[in-house]
Amino acid sequence: MNMLHLSASKKSVLFFSCISIFSSSIYANEPWSQDRQWLFGDWGGNRQQLEDQGYKFNLSLMNQTATLIDGGKTDSHPTRNADQITLGANFDLNKIAGWKDTTAAITVTKRDGRNLASDIGMKGSPTEIYGRGTIWRLTQAWVKTGFMDNTLQVKLGRMGMAEDFNSSHCEFQSLILCGGQIGKAQGDVWYNGPVSGWAANMKYKLSPEWTVGAGVYENNPENTEEKDNANFNLSTDQAKGVLIPVELAWKTKKINQLTGEYKLGGFWSSEDYATIDGSDGKDPKSGIWLNAQQQLTARAENSNRGLYGTVNLTFNNDSTASISDTQQVAFWYKGAFDARPMDQIGFGVGRYKFNDKVAANSNRDYEIDTELNYTYNYSPAVMIRPNLQYVYQPYGSKEIDDAWVAGVSVKLNF
Repeated sequence: MNMLHLSASKKSVLFFSCISIFSSSIYANEPWSQDRQWLFGDWGGNRQQLEDQGYKFNLSLMNQTATLIDGGKTDSHPTRNADQITLGANFDLNKIAGWKDTTAAITVTKRDGRNLASDIGMKGSPTEIYGRGTIWRLTQAWVKTGFMDNTLQVKLGRMGMAEDFNSSHCEFQSLILCGGQIGKAQGDVWYNGPVSGWAANMKYKLSPEWTVGAGVYENNPENTEEKDNANFNLSTDQAKGVLIPVELAWKTKKINQLTGEYKLGGFWSSEDYATIDGSDGKDPKSGIWLNAQQQLTARAENSNRGLYGTVNLTFNNDSTASISDTQQVAFWYKGAFDARPMDQIGFGVGRYKFNDKVAANSNRDYEIDTELNYTYNYSPAVMIRPNLQYVYQPYGSKEIDDAWVAGVSVKLNF
């Protein structure tokens, strides 16, 4: 679906986005002012009042476009477009019902579009919001409560796994550079959003800096099916056991008094799966991860401005995973220009390493995806991120030409 075939409603959204950017007649708190929190405004003050009472609402649209400049499996230069609508609400049940240290959330999402990855022939994707079907999905429906002065938190309901385990920043349009990494390599069992499943997890604060967490997640392939009866599926009849993740996290300011978070974790499936080598053997799905996120520099006049970095490493069970490991290194600088203190520049590199047992039969080795971007935060309500991506050795094959991709992400908060 290219830009010429957008629906009338989406064309209206993009039209008014352009007005918000180029309008020269802007007044504070007017619909297109640069301090506008939401495009639909504060509902005459009612929205902020509701939030103060414990009701917080979210409506957003993310649109990502990618054009193949050169390379891939085709000599043409197709443009593909993906989008995602998110509707959600968060509830502070302490304010609403007097339930101490208790919150709840419900979110539904709708995705649409096409993926340029199929034109390139790559493992990753130039548009991270593409995937899991063009249907409405129940993405969140959970309650979280705290015990022992909130040092122990328990969460129950419907959720994706990367909400609480192997989670990471999303400052890019390329899939491997955005969010939890285990789901990129073992998405047949590890379900990131917008897919959700029944789950329970708990996190215990060992000290102000150290937290340990564990969970039990429904392993139900029916939840991933790209048909309408799977989008709000609450049945567990087709479940194949459970996934059990564990994670140790360290939040610190010991590096130049700047905030960092470091996580070591792993998961194991209760169900056995056929081995990659084609033998009659079976093994569980499993993997481990190391995630580091650190602010590296800060400006004296504004500590949020500065250089940030993240490193994500995953190692999967070679007997059952076609991707043996992934690596991701990314940096972004917030407020590089005094005139644009909310904008940022980002660069990242991600790598998929194919299992040697797969490579031996298909002549595959590894794929590297890179991205350079500039994030233009016109206001809290409007974000535009033009980017340039390079795909080296698509799908690990030397027979597919390396690809250059030009992309742009637009996010609107209503």
